[in-house]
Amino acid sequence: MVDLVIRGARVLSPANGLDVVTDVSVTGTQIDDVGPFEPGKTARQEIDGRGYLLSPGFIDFHVHGFAYFTDYGTYPDDVGVRSGVTTVVDQGSAGYLTFPAFHEFMVKHSATRVLSYLNIGAVGTIKGSMLPALHGPDTVDVGAVVELIAKYPQIIKGIKTHAEMGGVARWGFRVLQKAKEAAKRAGVPCYVHTGKLIPAEGFQLPDPDTILPQALEYLEPGDILTHCFTGHPGGIVKTTGEVHEAVRHATQNGVYLDVGYGEHFSFDIAQKVLDQGVMPYLVSSDVHALFNRPHSLQATYGLFSALSHLMALGIPLNDLIAMVTDHPAKILGLDQELGRIEPGYQADLTLFRLESGSFTFRDRFGVSVSAQTRLVPELTIRQGVRYPVQVMEESEV
Repeated sequence: MVDLVIRGARVLSPANGLDVVTDVSVTGTQIDDVGPFEPGKTARQEIDGRGYLLSPGFIDFHVHGFAYFTDYGTYPDDVGVRSGVTTVVDQGSAGYLTFPAFHEFMVKHSATRVLSYLNIGAVGTIKGSMLPALHGPDTVDVGAVVELIAKYPQIIKGIKTHAEMGGVARWGFRVLQKAKEAAKRAGVPCYVHTGKLIPAEGFQLPDPDTILPQALEYLEPGDILTHCFTGHPGGIVKTTGEVHEAVRHATQNGVYLDVGYGEHFSFDIAQKVLDQGVMPYLVSSDVHALFNRPHSLQATYGLFSALSHLMALGIPLNDLIAMVTDHPAKILGLDQELGRIEPGYQADLTLFRLESGSFTFRDRFGVSVSAQTRLVPELTIRQGVRYPVQVMEESEV
């Protein structure tokens, strides 16, 4: 007897080439079998998957899941298992001084697997308005960061930092330099924000086309640039509309691009990048609560929003599924247990449907795209346990 069987779903697992209508059975916390559930076998629970798609549990590589610490934070389970996502990576909410609280109150008390890219700043990110006092080079203690990563290697998977106009105007690339120093010593990658973010009143802003080429001089294979479709200046697209040649070179040599959807995503920029043959490696949501209502805990979009928007631009579904399963699992060093539907792998699964209709998707820059299909989560299975989902209707962030 197995604990659970999902019958008749379209199983999508790009990592091992599965795209087939079949059954998947689960025993304990692991996938037991993939294939027709044999007559005579029994299961304690059954799910009718007919008409649905079943994939490895989605991994959202960019969330803000430190509720009540960051004023725009969420609870990990609200953007995790209750949103069709089995693993979330908090990007920079906690720094080395505040990570113990994040670990105690978020990681330990979540059904979702919660990982962290530690903020290079000591405190982390308290406000969505990005208080400059918390993000400068004087807040960085490289030794303390390296020590903490060594203490929590199963949770802290990298370092979050920035390479954007406001920070460069204030401090040059000193913060990025320190982040890379810590990352090298700790043996982890850096995850780098692009697109103007930090306030720089009273400072001379640099030419936005100079930021990425200079920043990439510090990055190495395995590092990640996020917000690759940002509509804010200083991203991977020059003011002339062309992808920086330095970005092409970097991605060909092991630097990854992440969508980092949220309020940064621009349909126009995304189309320009895709038309030039540049494809992201990761899709993440950058989900957070409302900026204009501190501590609301209310997320109004998520990873399924990002996937639906990108499918509307023509990225094939199987490619998108790889970007939220196999690809992030590899970067996290967890691809021997996550990211594919295969016997012996963790029973982390996402059941969802393709909903047909007439949809209008809007970005934060006022551009709309029409679509006939969107992805909608139906059920999350995390280590063999079922979690109902709450479908969010996207609104302004």
